[in-house]
Amino acid sequence: MTTFTARVELLNAGPKDYDRLQSEMKKETFAAAGNKASDGHVEFKCKDKGSIREVIDSVLRAASKTGKKFTFTVMKDKQLEKAETRMRFA
Repeated sequence: MTTFTARVELLNAGPKDYDRLQSEMKKETFAAAGNKASDGHVEFKCKDKGSIREVIDSVLRAASKTGKKFTFTVMKDKQLEKAETRMRFA
């Protein structure tokens, strides 16, 4: 199964704006992947989208509903083999 990571930054936003973003991203089947806006952006993970285009469209819909200007990055996560994982993180 393909996993995607989306990093979203809301411009001139406060905590309530990020709460709204998290709520809207959850509706688009994303899960928060870290602390809420601790670095000025939030990361989300998604597993049930078939293509990166679907992910981009979902992020656009969710972030637009905050009423804030935003930037975002979407990445397709690389699948690591078990042996590769052990070598890199052991």
